[in-house]
Amino acid sequence: MHHRYATLALLLGALNASAQYCSPSFVNGCFSWQNQSLTLGTINWTAGSDCFTSDFTNLSTALTPGVPEPMTVTSGNWTGCAVWVDLDNNGAFEDTENLYYSYVGGSPSYTYSFSITLPANTPAGNYRMRVIAPWGSDGFLDTNTNGYGPCGAFQYGNFNDFTVVVGTTSVGAARRSNEPVLFPNPCTDRITVQWPDADLEQMTLLGPDGRIITLLPVVNGAPLRTLDVSGLAAGTYAIAGTGRSSVRSVRFNKE
Repeated sequence: MHHRYATLALLLGALNASAQYCSPSFVNGCFSWQNQSLTLGTINWTAGSDCFTSDFTNLSTALTPGVPEPMTVTSGNWTGCAVWVDLDNNGAFEDTENLYYSYVGGSPSYTYSFSITLPANTPAGNYRMRVIAPWGSDGFLDTNTNGYGPCGAFQYGNFNDFTVVVGTTSVGAARRSNEPVLFPNPCTDRITVQWPDADLEQMTLLGPDGRIITLLPVVNGAPLRTLDVSGLAAGTYAIAGTGRSSVRSVRFNKE
């Protein structure tokens, strides 16, 4: 049985993923001087064998503006930690967008535990976050002789980019109401789904006529994902979520 539906490409990531961001350089490589693991909200990332891979913007977490969010970064041999978020989505990281920097270091690694806070007036949207592990440097202050800045020239180290999401409804409110959140709604090309159920097993995209367009598998109960809906015709759609103890759905408008 054939249905005439536009192809839906499922993508995790940020709206600004295609932006051309500059990259820092590490003339002597990364190897043991790199980000090894990171936790922030629903992001729980561990580095693979390739320390040169930097783009992890397919990994995202929702943050509430004005509310501190705990974050941990374990970095390698005598490396610091610096975090930026491109808050104006202009494809660059300014000094005012640095949310954390520190150099303590250790061998073979050191774990930085801190909180980052987005400005209270941060609009809804997806934002690129950059985390640098600079050897012998905090990564930010221009007094560092081993390099500084989000696109600076360092001797050793590496960097990784992720995505943070700000919704039109705060994550705190969503948790209190225990209701799914879709943003932006209405949407034009992408929509992010924040689902409250920890036992979520599957999501289903339903068309305006209620028919199934596609199944959206859930990996490890991940409550946050971004969908590319640019191929869908304008109309009202729904996403249904199925867990071990509940079934619920939420509608959104595609313009």
